Amino acid sequence: MGLVGCSAEVTPHAPVSIWEFEGFEVVSSIPEHPVGLVYVFHGTNGSAQFANRMETVDTLNELTDRGYGFVSTESTERTGDQRWEVFDPSLTTNPDLARLARLQSSLVDTTGVEDTTPLVGIGMSNGARFVSLWGRTWADAGYPVAAIAMYMGRLAPPVVAGGGLDGLPTFFVAAANDFTVPPGGVVADHDTTAASGTPTELVVAQEQPLTSAQFLRIPGIDADEAQATFDAFVATGAWDGAGRRLVPIDQAVVLALGARLPDTVAPVASHVADQVALMLAVHQMRGDVKVPVADFFDSFL
Repeated sequence: MGLVGCSAEVTPHAPVSIWEFEGFEVVSSIPEHPVGLVYVFHGTNGSAQFANRMETVDTLNELTDRGYGFVSTESTERTGDQRWEVFDPSLTTNPDLARLARLQSSLVDTTGVEDTTPLVGIGMSNGARFVSLWGRTWADAGYPVAAIAMYMGRLAPPVVAGGGLDGLPTFFVAAANDFTVPPGGVVADHDTTAASGTPTELVVAQEQPLTSAQFLRIPGIDADEAQATFDAFVATGAWDGAGRRLVPIDQAVVLALGARLPDTVAPVASHVADQVALMLAVHQMRGDVKVPVADFFDSFL
């Protein structure tokens, strides 16, 4: 999987609202008659603002352009690793599953979402584990869950113990150099799921050369700043002038963290880091699989 359309600046296509439900932040965009509703689940130390990160925005743009709405909130656990509860499959005792059920009821009461609106889920890392638990338990409870997409994460333990995803269509995304969640485990989960007869797809993103064009996706960065940013990473010694990596992947990540970015780019350093992670094919949400993920979801509405 290459980096598709990498030079197009990424900004939201649909109006976004930020609000609270039961004291937890919610980021959402829901049209009057959504064709489906996307639940978005962040990773460790994440929040509802995961929906506003560039790669998530890129993914959600593809879906909102097709008529979907989306809703993103945060895990109940806010004082430690800020992770979703992935070990309890109960919709009553798992605080995340229970609150999400109440959120869904509220959305049905107050927005264009209906009881029959198809639901799909996207999760990254810990959120990937959670989306598998959410999808399996909600489908079993009668909610209209149509499909899920798991980015850089494994199946939740209760899902594995319960026999897998069992007919819940699932799109798996891994990255070749991911040392946080190595791709072999994700591939194994995909293969087991596919062997059960469940509709699946798998993308294992491959490393790409470093390019200045990739940084043009960041709002506010012009061509000169993109080139200067590229040059800053080459100056670390991790890449040559053609953008080819020269050192082991773990060393490249460390060297990249020490890159001296142009002063005008420093305010968006986190976005720059995300783009480098994409090119390195390490642990990172990816917008470059947005079309196959959206096509996959569409096929089960």
